[in-house]
Amino acid sequence: MPLTPEQVKELKEQLKSQITHLPIEKKAQAEAQIEALSPEALELMIKQQQTKTLKAAEKSIFRLIANKEVNSYIIKENEKAIAVLDINPISRGHTLVIPKEPVITGKPLPNSIFSFSQKLSKVLEKSLKAKTVEIQTENKFGETIIHLIPIYDLPLSINSERHPAKPEELEKVLLELSKKKVQSKSSLIKQQKKSSQVLKLPRRIP
Repeated sequence: MPLTPEQVKELKEQLKSQITHLPIEKKAQAEAQIEALSPEALELMIKQQQTKTLKAAEKSIFRLIANKEVNSYIIKENEKAIAVLDINPISRGHTLVIPKEPVITGKPLPNSIFSFSQKLSKVLEKSLKAKTVEIQTENKFGETIIHLIPIYDLPLSINSERHPAKPEELEKVLLELSKKKVQSKSSLIKQQKKSSQVLKLPRRIP
């Protein structure tokens, strides 16, 4: 929708308010350039600014998750990385492994994060009864993360179709994973109790 004359005037005034700190000569030159801007040029500037703001917001989402500033479905974490369920998964149990310290695109991921991802992929495979788990890296919003994509039948990749997951579906996956941990812990306790039982010998009668 084209800008109205009132909107054009208001935008130009806003731009002028941002150059008040300039020296007199440069300020006059900048004001002349602002006045010369066409409505189409102003509209393009607005769209570019909106795109820039959106990208900046998207870029920070991994940091928000890693810093726990937003709610997420956390599967596991250590001092190096945090693993959360993707809310728009490619398959059931699709997990994102996000380094707690951002790994800038172009730099290699630490071996510790790969090791963390490989161990977690085995847990996903066993708990969710997947055939295998695809481990793929992706460069997004200026940093590198890892995708763990459970495979149940057909091959999948990070470019495969996504489907928004309902909160109850994600909660169910978390429950299945936590049950596996509880069962393992319970089994370990039973083994410890069994090994700690005192061996009772029949009483000898002299």
